[in-house]
Amino acid sequence: MNKNMLAKEVAVSEKVTLSTAFKTVDGVLRVIAETLAKGESIQLRGFGSFVVVNKSERKVNDIKTGKPITVPAHKSVRFKPSKETLTKLNKYKNGNI
Repeated sequence: MNKNMLAKEVAVSEKVTLSTAFKTVDGVLRVIAETLAKGESIQLRGFGSFVVVNKSERKVNDIKTGKPITVPAHKSVRFKPSKETLTKLNKYKNGNI
């Protein structure tokens, strides 16, 4: 599912206009990205949490050349699903409810 599909699903499930759903989804994603960029975590009860993690510098081999290269230290985001989300995920077997 991509962002457009998500907005369409929100519009149908919440009975709002498609333009309202698109604006809402865009707004939520923008706020999440801005909050994470500040280094802050986000906890969404019943869904999960997004946490900024620091990755240290490391050496890896270039896939094409096989030569060692250094990946610089950087920030990344870790998502940890809530128990409710994991329960729903594991409730569905092979895509069936």
